[in-house]
Amino acid sequence: MSQRKKIGFLISGLVMLAGIVTWFYQYQEGLVLTHMRNSYSWGLYVSGLAFFVGNAAGGLVLSSLIYLFGVKSLKPFAKLGALTAFANVTAAMISILPDIGKPLRLYNMLLHPHFDSPLVWDVIVLNLYAGLSLLYLYILMLPELKGPLAKIAIKVDHPGEFSEKWAKRLAPFSLVAAIGIHVVTAWIFSTQGGREWWFTAAMAPDFIAVAVSCGTAVVFIVSLLTYGFKEAHQPAYRSMATIMAAALFVHLFLMYNDFIIHFWYGAAEALSTLSITFIDYGAAHALEVFAPLLAVILLLNRKIRQRAGTMIASCLLLILGVLSHRFLIMPAAFDKISLTIKPLGLQHVEWSMPIASGQYDPLGNTFVTKWHYFPSIVEIIIFMGVVAFMCFVILFAIDRFPIAEKADA
Repeated sequence: MSQRKKIGFLISGLVMLAGIVTWFYQYQEGLVLTHMRNSYSWGLYVSGLAFFVGNAAGGLVLSSLIYLFGVKSLKPFAKLGALTAFANVTAAMISILPDIGKPLRLYNMLLHPHFDSPLVWDVIVLNLYAGLSLLYLYILMLPELKGPLAKIAIKVDHPGEFSEKWAKRLAPFSLVAAIGIHVVTAWIFSTQGGREWWFTAAMAPDFIAVAVSCGTAVVFIVSLLTYGFKEAHQPAYRSMATIMAAALFVHLFLMYNDFIIHFWYGAAEALSTLSITFIDYGAAHALEVFAPLLAVILLLNRKIRQRAGTMIASCLLLILGVLSHRFLIMPAAFDKISLTIKPLGLQHVEWSMPIASGQYDPLGNTFVTKWHYFPSIVEIIIFMGVVAFMCFVILFAIDRFPIAEKADA
């Protein structure tokens, strides 16, 4: 094992361990350790769900393009796309567990599922997607399952032809599944009618666009770390940069199209939610727009694509912007209290109900009614533990299975 891999295993293992210990601490003390409050029932953990689901969708979309549309330059990265899809969808399912006060009661969802709930749909599609991405990865690895790994290989006469044939057959299902998991995840938000911010038909296609851009960035980084910079891979890197840029521009169009429509009609509720995004969380909004934009501008520059380090930094910049975007799903929905009252004598005026946030202000000797959420250190450590788990799975699979091409491994 190379020194770089050892360092990767060590860092990801330690961060993962810190996340597990912190989660047990939160489980003992309760969700009071988070910065979620009465008016803020969802936070970083649910943002993490959307973030990892997007990365998972993007990974399998990239692999599917190879066999559906003949993008041959991406073929060396097909297995990496399927692997990152599996690692991220697993991380997505894990990331939601800390958000549940009593995760051991999850068996009730299996015993008494309510099929009219999008949450149940999401549980079903995420598990199906994990199985499909693992199957897709297995089919792609089949010709190289030799030696000790031959025990897990199915016996066929021509493994290479079998792998190619079934990869082409599974590609359409993989693409539909990748789109489907993000549509269902978007429906979890947009079907919550009491949250005007989420009540838009643009959310599902916007989620898909973000997923393709960020998921491709994850595969891009893993590819560079696995193969390094090689001139032979330049067409693939150019293709990935183009896919990321196109998907990002679609996302920005859908997002600002929604903003402009809200602003144009000028309803009080719409302007209130827009002010939360542009004023209260203006710095985070600037990050979600300009960081990915700068990243794709850099990656579309041929000179930038001559160095692995600058390409990895650009991809990380895009991922950071997307993570900020996933975080900003929450504030405009939860900062706007959906319950209102009409003050006496004022027919055309509505006030938000004075709901205690759950945060006590010792100076005012009262409970705060307005709460601008930012995750606590406990939430951040647990989230980083899930990120480390995803990285650990990818590292372990590349080290133990024929994921990378032998000539480049």
